[in-house]
Amino acid sequence: MTFICNYMNKGLMRVLFWLLIVSFLDFACTSQKKTIYLQGSGNADSSAIFNNQFAAYLIHAGDVLYIRIISLNKELTALFNFDSEIPGSYSYSNEVSLYYKGYTVSDDGDVEIPVIGKIHTEGLTLDEAQVVIQQSVDKMLKDAKVIVKFGGFKFTVLGEVKRPGLFYYYNNRLTILEALGQAGDLSDMGNRENILVVRPTKNGSTTFRVNLLDKNLLQSPYFYLSPNDVVYVEPVKTKNWKLNAPNISIILSSITTTILVINFIFKF
Repeated sequence: MTFICNYMNKGLMRVLFWLLIVSFLDFACTSQKKTIYLQGSGNADSSAIFNNQFAAYLIHAGDVLYIRIISLNKELTALFNFDSEIPGSYSYSNEVSLYYKGYTVSDDGDVEIPVIGKIHTEGLTLDEAQVVIQQSVDKMLKDAKVIVKFGGFKFTVLGEVKRPGLFYYYNNRLTILEALGQAGDLSDMGNRENILVVRPTKNGSTTFRVNLLDKNLLQSPYFYLSPNDVVYVEPVKTKNWKLNAPNISIILSSITTTILVINFIFKF
């Protein structure tokens, strides 16, 4: 009888041991799935193409534009540009100088350029604004070149990221992955499946959600951000464990303790 009980105890402990191992592996795999971006988008032996037409940003009231008019005549150039080569003047070297020396789009949607006057730019793309300004300059100055760019692509990243804050990106196209990269990527507590983006518009703010784990994000209209967007990463309910040596040691210690306790109970 004692032999049978001991045999049953050993069999039960084996079952419990393997159940704990399977549970641990399932937990580890589940945690990993929650952290892999763009799942199903291809592996090392394959490639995939995701069509995503970039929608050009339309200029809004309050945007700051970099506008430069260049000609061979330096004196005439100085009349058109804030940052001309006048002693003591400074160029568009940082966000502060852009704020003071850039051209802010008024509430009426206009930018006011020295000598030329007001030009309506709201609702235009950068290329369209450049054409409109070029046409006005051509009426007053021959062989001049107009350059129009954003005075810094401003966006904000908040929540469970490693470096939250306000950022400037000097390019017309910014993806949400690049924005999160600027903020140091998500922390372990960041919810990668339900990221909130707040986008200010003329009629108010609009919101939408982004799932970083879904490969369809690559062809989503929300893959690209717009200037002044706010990205908020919500926290997950529980922190995902990483598969590192300390955590594995804790799991194995817990398994050993559980087996010892069960063995002790059966002895008495």
